Amino acid sequence: MHAATEAIGMIASLTSFLLWVPQGVRVWRARRSTHLLSGIALSTQVISLAGSLLWFTYAVLIESFWIGAPLIVNGPIAVMTIVVLLRARRTAAATATAVLPGTSEADEVALAA
Repeated sequence: MHAATEAIGMIASLTSFLLWVPQGVRVWRARRSTHLLSGIALSTQVISLAGSLLWFTYAVLIESFWIGAPLIVNGPIAVMTIVVLLRARRTAAATATAVLPGTSEADEVALAA
């Protein structure tokens, strides 16, 4: 393949890497704060992972490394984000069921004190 084509593919892949790294850092830092994760859509992460897998498959079929390269970074970030979001939602659901009906979490804390 022509060197200029490979260079463009490499630059495109790098921009894709740079797009998702801040999201991954934000999710990792907020992994224990359910309210900070509420603005991150699980469906977006699943679609991103599926898209990366499809692009990777396409890259293998046409033998172009740079088309599939974003999966190397974006795949683990998407998987980590999905796991963190699912754990946070499970924790939030467990916390919500632990609060007595008709009371708030603040009331529960006051009662415990």
